[in-house]
Amino acid sequence: MKRKSTLFALVALLFLFACKDEVEPGVSQQLANLRKQNISNVEYSIYLDIPESETAAIPGRIELTFELAERISIPIDFRNADSCLLNISVNYRQLRARVANGHIVIPKGYLYLGQNKISIDFLAGKTSLNRKGDYLFSLLVPDRASTVFPCFDQPNLKASFNLTLQTPKDWVAVSNSPVINKMETETSTLWIFDKNYPISTYLFAFAAGKFRTIDYVRGSFKMTIYHRETDTQKVARNTPKVFELHRSAIKWLEDYTNINYPFQKLDVVLIPDFPYSGMEHPGAIFYRDSRILLDENPSVTQQLSQANLIAHEVSHQWFGNLVTMHWFNDVWLKEVFAGLMADKIVNPQYPKLNHQLSFVLSHYPRAYSVDRTGGTNPIHQNLDNLLLAGTLYGDIIYHKAPIALQQLELMMGSEKFREGLQIYLKKYAYDNAGWNELIEIFDTFSSDDIKLWSKRWIDTPGMPTIAVDKVSDVIYINQIENWLPMEFEIMVPTSAGYQTEKVSLSDGHSEIPIPENFIGLKAIIPNSNGLGYGLFASIDSDLTLLQLNELASNDLARASFLINLHELFLNHLVDTDTYFRFLANALSREKDPQIRNYLLTNLEGVWWQFLDHTNRTILSQTMEQTLAGIFNNQKIPADERKPAFLTYCKTSISPEAIEFMEMVWAKKAQVNGITLSENDYINLSLQLAVRDIHDADSILQVQEERIQNADRLAKFRFVKRAATPNEALRDDFFHSLLAAQNRRPEPWVAEGLRLFFHPLRASHSIHYLNAALNLLPEIQQTNDIFFPKIWLDAVLYGHNSTDAAKIVTKWIKEHPHLSPNLKGKLMQSANLLFRAAGSK
Repeated sequence: MKRKSTLFALVALLFLFACKDEVEPGVSQQLANLRKQNISNVEYSIYLDIPESETAAIPGRIELTFELAERISIPIDFRNADSCLLNISVNYRQLRARVANGHIVIPKGYLYLGQNKISIDFLAGKTSLNRKGDYLFSLLVPDRASTVFPCFDQPNLKASFNLTLQTPKDWVAVSNSPVINKMETETSTLWIFDKNYPISTYLFAFAAGKFRTIDYVRGSFKMTIYHRETDTQKVARNTPKVFELHRSAIKWLEDYTNINYPFQKLDVVLIPDFPYSGMEHPGAIFYRDSRILLDENPSVTQQLSQANLIAHEVSHQWFGNLVTMHWFNDVWLKEVFAGLMADKIVNPQYPKLNHQLSFVLSHYPRAYSVDRTGGTNPIHQNLDNLLLAGTLYGDIIYHKAPIALQQLELMMGSEKFREGLQIYLKKYAYDNAGWNELIEIFDTFSSDDIKLWSKRWIDTPGMPTIAVDKVSDVIYINQIENWLPMEFEIMVPTSAGYQTEKVSLSDGHSEIPIPENFIGLKAIIPNSNGLGYGLFASIDSDLTLLQLNELASNDLARASFLINLHELFLNHLVDTDTYFRFLANALSREKDPQIRNYLLTNLEGVWWQFLDHTNRTILSQTMEQTLAGIFNNQKIPADERKPAFLTYCKTSISPEAIEFMEMVWAKKAQVNGITLSENDYINLSLQLAVRDIHDADSILQVQEERIQNADRLAKFRFVKRAATPNEALRDDFFHSLLAAQNRRPEPWVAEGLRLFFHPLRASHSIHYLNAALNLLPEIQQTNDIFFPKIWLDAVLYGHNSTDAAKIVTKWIKEHPHLSPNLKGKLMQSANLLFRAAGSK
């Protein structure tokens, strides 16, 4: 039945091409299937002439060769104005063609069975060529290659690329493959890159500009770092470790997969305010520079984050680059295995850390942040057209999927899990495969029903509620909804202390005999090892906050308890004042830095999103004294105290605290041995400005004069317009974002929005909620994949009023045709607003 449906769709599509030259916008799954069945051996030769001027056009030429199995009309994707198509020849015959709906349709009369060659002169689109002054970089994921040059922009038509770049003379250039020739003139440099191994169009990449380079060689391992950082000491501190982290990650993955590094080379490009933390382009990984070049005396958490990010992007060279999904509905697959491998790589490097604790704190809160909402989605999502591929990304694929795969590895056993992955990678090397191919392999290694497991974990959205109750002489554990097969532990209180019991919810419920010396249901600690997934609720809703005292020696159980307590609070099972005071007390006692940082995050969230101005004023002394007690406690290492000071700067509202912040910013006061970086002083100046102190504009001006790095200076000048007390200037900032060209670099825009919509300015910014929401569909089309959610989070985080909730609800009702994925993003971002407004 499925085969007949697919055949019918292809016949219909062929008939459509025969009747007219236009194809629907984007790449539909039907179009992708048609091209995949008929096109093979794709190769691109691309020439781009990058001018000195940032505003000048970028002329280009592409020669596209491929083999055709059936003589049919073929659409080539090119999402630019028709005027950008300058000339086209097909098999050495001139073709009068046009760009319509992002496609150039090549009539079948111009094509041959077998080998074909198409040559196109064009002006490159700049949407995904991120130009900023004297440098640029491409970012083509998930379907943005066709915004730059004509191509078959779908992941399962892998191709080899031959790239030639002409750049200003004092620029350098880097791409997926090595430079094989370089020719200089008086004004320009021609960079000729080697033909690369087959990759998908979204993985093709290059960067060019005034970058500094550092070469590293150790044995057979060679790598170059490209960067723009002017702080030479920061660079010198970080680069040896950065090189070593990449080298050791490659070595580990070669051993785990039994496959050598699969591409020609590996270089690293560190880009100021890169839109993502990292992007895994084969041979040329791009990173946001601040995630790799750490400030002096970084905390263990920051170092772990740096190492994990590097391991994640290196893991993609096997998981996503060597073997790539057929279609972006399986994008989660490459992300989950990159994350899973990264954890395995990094954990041995930090033997003193509790890595399961890190896993729980990294993944569970963020997975719950989506799965608890009305906008949640399954890990595997449907995708009809690649235009919407960017909407599939989010915390479910990055954070729920690793939790699911950890459960699968526990069920299968780690060695069988590894053997299955090795077979998968070898079988589909330099090709495409997805989750269905992998679970077919996994099924041969397990007696469990992997397909049923997949249906529950991968294809079903939502988090279950897991009820814990005493029924007769047993403790009864039951999933009320969204049943997921899982294993976890509970700690049962007895007169002799806690007794750990294993729980297996293979069919949604489990029973545990009550010990003879059992002392009460309220003191049970469900999910004490953090492996279970869901809201754990006792039928007895009289929650005992004193349970935390019993967990002082068990960090993992304590973290799991705190995560579940936060979910209970969000479900109105704990009142706001009680929860806030509990967090403050827990922070004062907490010894583990990872848990302390989690508590700081929750405390800040409750402060801004669930308390009104009156309650903040009442509780400000408690808040500020709690945080000061931590960052002034010299028994705690300085790097572990610093997050408390940064939270203090973001939450303090009393005149005394603001005066202290201003003294620190002016460098007239110190913070008990805590080292502040230039970025810390920049952020402090912005926090002072949003508090509308009398000399705020003067502080911003002085801070601007302090900044020496050109990239940081440009960013500060951009975001300070959103921080100023001058409402007219702030309004101008927001109105400038109505134009797409002003919504880049995206990290600058996001920071500016968070200042513009800051909770202290909610009474002013509420009038801009509708305008910000109206931009959402356009942002999904013009900006990068994560930005619609980032935009919504920044716009809504400063609001907790019923009026704001009504505005969002009304906007949703007035836009019934909003794509389901975008509506889901909005529901996710608005969830805390709705919960906060509902609690008043």
